[in-house]
Order: sequence, then C-alpha cells, then structure tokens
Amino acid sequence: MLALNIVLYALLGTSLAFAIIELGLSAFITAAYSGTQEIQIWSAYSGYSYSQVNVKPPAILVFLVFSSVWTILVAVSALVLPWYYSRKDFVTAKLNTVLAAIFVAIYFVTMVFWLACFADLASLLGGGTSINPYYNAVLAFGVLLWLLFVALVIFTILAMCGVLVSDWAGYQSLKKNGVGVHQTNASPAREVPMTEQPIA
Repeated sequence: MLALNIVLYALLGTSLAFAIIELGLSAFITAAYSGTQEIQIWSAYSGYSYSQVNVKPPAILVFLVFSSVWTILVAVSALVLPWYYSRKDFVTAKLNTVLAAIFVAIYFVTMVFWLACFADLASLLGGGTSINPYYNAVLAFGVLLWLLFVALVIFTILAMCGVLVSDWAGYQSLKKNGVGVHQTNASPAREVPMTEQPIA
C-alpha cells in the first residue's frame, strides 16, 4: 500500500516538474517564432529592400504550451484530491468510483495529448534531431511525459482492479468486497506451517 502511494507521488511529482520545464521551453520557442521579422526582398526595379513580415509559430508549438498547462493542472489536482479526501476520512464507494473513472479518463487524455505533441514535433523535424537544442529538449521531455502518463494509466487501472492496494481516494479497489472499506484495517491472512497436524 505504501509502495503504490510512493510510486504515485513520484510519478505525479515528476510529471509536474517536467511539465513546468516543458512549458518554459515551448513558450520560449513559441515567443521566438512570434512577432515580426525583417526580410530582404529583391526587385528588378529598385534592387534590394527590407520588408516587415508577420510570423506565426507552428500550431504544434501552441499545442505544446496548452498541453504543458493542462498537465500542470492535472498533476496538481491529482496530487491534492486524494490527499484532501483521505485527510477528511470521507471516502465512500461512490466517491472512489467517480474519482477512479475521472483519473483514468484524464490520465488517458493527457497521454494522448503528449503522444500527439511529440509525434507531430518529430514529424516536423523530419524524424531526426534539430540543430536547435531547444527543439531536442522539447521533444525529449514530451516523450518522457508521455511515458509518465502511460505509467499513471496502468497503475490506476491496476489499483482499481485490486492488483495494487492503496488507501487513496480514486485508487482503491472497485471490487464489491473492498469498496468503501478502508483497506488499511484489513487483517492479513494467517499462515499455518505444513508440519502442524490439525487438532481433531
């Protein structure tokens, strides 16, 4: 039980830290592509002249900024909600079921966002790396965030199925015998040595 809580804290905390880093990197690249740039134009009549051109960033960079903000909100809420409900000691079967469904759905949507982000950015770079180290860092953190949310989806589903045990709201087993019951009070099974004979 404690192991799953530590794993969830580690995954959500790492996701939060990586999302903040990704937000900074993607916002920097988006700002670098935004605004106006001066380009040189050649005309047969007047020779070379300069003109102002409005530049828009690629849509994937704007989506990266959105995905980073989304991930920060998801990670903070996924850290705070179970902690809040377990502190109030108010975890019912219905609340656990609703939170579990919400967590799986939101983790899955976030996983799809990061898959789309890093796949589109890799496609934009032609499947390789870029000369610009910022693009490479954005791509690397996008892949890592996708892997973190794949792990969160898997651990949440395993906790819902009762394979992993947790006392956090939303991560408790959805089995009929364990719903709404604090799993910390469950008595462990007693082991009987094979050498003892039953008393008649």
